[in-house]
Amino acid sequence: MLAKRFFYVSAALFLLALTYHLGARSAGAQAGGTVIGVAAYFYQPGGAGEYVVATSGGDVYRKQTGGTWQYQGNALGAGPTVTTSTTWGKVKADYRK
Repeated sequence: MLAKRFFYVSAALFLLALTYHLGARSAGAQAGGTVIGVAAYFYQPGGAGEYVVATSGGDVYRKQTGGTWQYQGNALGAGPTVTTSTTWGKVKADYRK
């Protein structure tokens, strides 16, 4: 009886570890993406300038010399995905039309 319980506990821990190994991923939803392009503009040699960076998701960031990065928008026109829930009755009514 003790060996049977030990087997079940061991099997459960193994399956839990296997499930985590196969399904775990780092959270990356709505991340900016990797940088695909950088542009630098200098008004004067060695003087003030401006940097522009574009990411793979289409996000564009701008930084002036001595400033911080500012989000300028999405070049692809993509925004966040709308996640409002709807009722089952609304779904059925939409497909009845």
